[in-house]
Amino acid sequence: MQSIVYALGLEGMMSPSREIPLPHAMTDVVEVDGIEHRVITSSVSLEIENQRGEILTIGRPVKSTQHDTALIRTRNGPALSQPAGTYLQRDYFVRRSGAAQREAGFHHELARFLGWELPRVTRTDGSEGPLYLECLFPYFFVEQKHGWSGVQARIPTYLGIQDVSKRSAEFILSMDAMDMILETQRVESAISMLEADWKAAEHGISDLASRAGVLVRGIPKKPTNTWRRDELVSLEVDSGSGWVALDEEIDRLVRELESRQVQPVASVGEAAPGIEEALSLNLDQAAHLNIALSSAIGDLEQAKRQATSLELRIEALEEDLRKHKDASLLRSLGSFDDFTESFSSCPTCGQKLPDGFEITDYPLTIEDNIAHLDKELTTFRAMAGDAERVVQIGQVRVNRLREEMDNLRAAIRSQKDALVSPSALPNPAMLAERLRLEERVAALRNVRDSIDSSIEELDSLAATWRRNKENLASLRRRELSFTDEAKISSLRSSLSSQLSAYGFRSLEPDSIDISKKTYRPVHEGFDLGFDLSASDMIRVIWAYLFSYMEVSREFGANHPQLLIFDEPRQQEAARPSFQQLLRRAAENGAAGSQIIFATSEEEDDLASMLAGLPHRIKSVPRGEKLIRPIGL
Repeated sequence: MQSIVYALGLEGMMSPSREIPLPHAMTDVVEVDGIEHRVITSSVSLEIENQRGEILTIGRPVKSTQHDTALIRTRNGPALSQPAGTYLQRDYFVRRSGAAQREAGFHHELARFLGWELPRVTRTDGSEGPLYLECLFPYFFVEQKHGWSGVQARIPTYLGIQDVSKRSAEFILSMDAMDMILETQRVESAISMLEADWKAAEHGISDLASRAGVLVRGIPKKPTNTWRRDELVSLEVDSGSGWVALDEEIDRLVRELESRQVQPVASVGEAAPGIEEALSLNLDQAAHLNIALSSAIGDLEQAKRQATSLELRIEALEEDLRKHKDASLLRSLGSFDDFTESFSSCPTCGQKLPDGFEITDYPLTIEDNIAHLDKELTTFRAMAGDAERVVQIGQVRVNRLREEMDNLRAAIRSQKDALVSPSALPNPAMLAERLRLEERVAALRNVRDSIDSSIEELDSLAATWRRNKENLASLRRRELSFTDEAKISSLRSSLSSQLSAYGFRSLEPDSIDISKKTYRPVHEGFDLGFDLSASDMIRVIWAYLFSYMEVSREFGANHPQLLIFDEPRQQEAARPSFQQLLRRAAENGAAGSQIIFATSEEEDDLASMLAGLPHRIKSVPRGEKLIRPIGL
């Protein structure tokens, strides 16, 4: 029984310990004909078949000088029952980070083989991760030492998954509640993204206003249900005598500008020579500035392309490094797979290679490649940081040159207008002052319009945020679907009928219910516990696990239709109870499920209880060893 668990890499469902859950005969010393022999090497192999008729043979070392126990070697075919065949072989790792998520992880492959797409669930720290196989298999396997101490006694909590037994039950029964949980997680993620967008928009408004000397009041750091822009937001500017509303300051500047525009000024006839000289200089400067601006824009675009190229290169290097580390892990565990890669393009520059072209006759080892890739990543990340700084500097330079060009063009237009105007043209100093006022009014109006546009974006974000909040509240209030109710009802019916058949006496079997919150058996709203006799607790475990298998089969859910009990007749359960358990197992076997019992019952008693029931039995006489020399 333990070998099955070990071969599948599922000993983690029993404890977080990495100790091998097998006896000393597999790890230390084996006795043959009364003589003890030191174990040099040992392994377990297991052949499994899925509902699609695919067969997978799994091998895992127990003690080995060549292979780590975290290495699992698979063969696609019945390599145990038909060892003469030729089968595709592949190595995987288990009991390491990524074993359930990465292609080289065995539990990722096992989930695929079973036809499962493991959902992502919430961890206790708020992050997300897969629902590990170790959390599911306690519903399919009960080991002897601790598995019979209570309902779901072996659900691992050390993996840090919130409501782990509930998430496991929902997956096994394919409950709609699981979809609601996942939808809840997606809505929560959307809310987090909206809050991040809000924060970015709020920061952008603050930055824009700060550069223009405008103070923005009333924008919270995150969306709220009470957000009302017209009531909360105010734009203020320092007028020299205190903070005033931005609209008031713009109106004041407009009135001042209008008053200056109606003031009489002296003739510019006397200033004409100076205006002509300044115009000539400004035209020359504008030509040089235009060339510099074009060059700066070209440099900025080139810097942006370089930064994008570096980002893509870094992503490729990170993926390459991950694959090499997986290959290194498999090699360190004892795998002899060929991890060399045939390149159709140069891995450094990306250029296509001619057919038959060899990069080198002396390729680097995996470890050398990892070290080289680490150095490359360090270099490229530094280059990416430099490129980003170049982009920022280039953007600042372009903005500055554009602003300078705009000011210069405005001055040239004013000087040209002055030269073709009558002699009563206003004094250039006064024109400059008028121009400054015009620019200030225009700048403040632009800032106001930009902030108004950003606040409209905040309005949209707030409205979407409120809808998601309402949706989240609705999801949390939602009752179970009709199908989920039917599944729970079937669980209750199966549990009650089994308890009656097994001779459950501590309570009325019909009074045992299934909690809609935990999916565990309860009585009057409380989990079954100390109010049960020890033998009745064993009956509850029998009935509970069989009910999950039966209901999953009825509704076409995710149970693998495999149930393994190691010494199910615990606490000296009455013979008629055990006989009814065997009958229930035979009925499920006839319906297409596979039930495996390991028991130390006397063979004659067992034969009489199994009379008339479809079954297969493998008997090991008392005193005979399971591990024997080949041929005995």
